[in-house]
Amino acid sequence: MCIVRITVKRKTITIREDQDGWIEEQHLNLSSFVQEKLDELIEEREN
Repeated sequence: MCIVRITVKRKTITIREDQDGWIEEQHLNLSSFVQEKLDELIEEREN
Protein backbone atom coordinates (compact mmCIF):
# COMPACT_ATOMS: atom_id res chain seq x y z
CA MET A 1 0.00 0.00 0.00
CA CYS A 2 1.31 3.43 -0.95
CA ILE A 3 0.28 6.48 1.04
CA VAL A 4 0.48 9.81 -0.78
CA ARG A 5 0.51 12.99 1.23
CA ILE A 6 -0.60 16.15 -0.55
CA THR A 7 0.01 19.54 0.98
CA VAL A 8 -2.49 22.26 0.09
CA LYS A 9 -2.14 26.02 0.20
CA ARG A 10 -4.93 28.55 0.58
CA LYS A 11 -4.91 31.50 -1.82
CA THR A 12 -7.20 34.47 -2.19
CA ILE A 13 -8.38 35.52 -5.64
CA THR A 14 -10.46 38.44 -6.83
CA ILE A 15 -13.34 37.93 -9.25
CA ARG A 16 -15.92 40.26 -10.72
CA GLU A 17 -19.46 40.38 -9.37
CA ASP A 18 -20.88 38.89 -12.59
CA GLN A 19 -18.42 36.01 -12.35
CA ASP A 20 -19.47 35.38 -8.76
CA GLY A 21 -23.12 35.19 -9.81
CA TRP A 22 -22.35 32.78 -12.64
CA ILE A 23 -20.29 30.55 -10.35
CA GLU A 24 -23.16 30.36 -7.88
CA GLU A 25 -25.74 29.69 -10.60
CA GLN A 26 -23.62 26.84 -11.97
CA HIS A 27 -22.93 25.41 -8.50
CA LEU A 28 -19.28 25.43 -9.52
CA ASN A 29 -16.64 24.38 -7.02
CA LEU A 30 -14.19 27.20 -7.70
CA SER A 31 -11.30 25.49 -5.95
CA SER A 32 -11.62 22.34 -8.07
CA PHE A 33 -12.10 24.42 -11.22
CA VAL A 34 -8.93 26.41 -10.63
CA GLN A 35 -6.94 23.28 -9.76
CA GLU A 36 -8.05 21.56 -12.98
CA LYS A 37 -7.24 24.59 -15.13
CA LEU A 38 -3.83 24.98 -13.49
CA ASP A 39 -3.08 21.30 -14.12
CA GLU A 40 -4.00 21.76 -17.80
CA LEU A 41 -1.79 24.84 -18.12
CA ILE A 42 1.12 23.15 -16.35
CA GLU A 43 0.81 20.14 -18.66
CA GLU A 44 0.76 22.38 -21.76
CA ARG A 45 3.82 24.34 -20.69
CA GLU A 46 5.84 21.27 -19.70
CA ASN A 47 5.41 19.69 -23.15
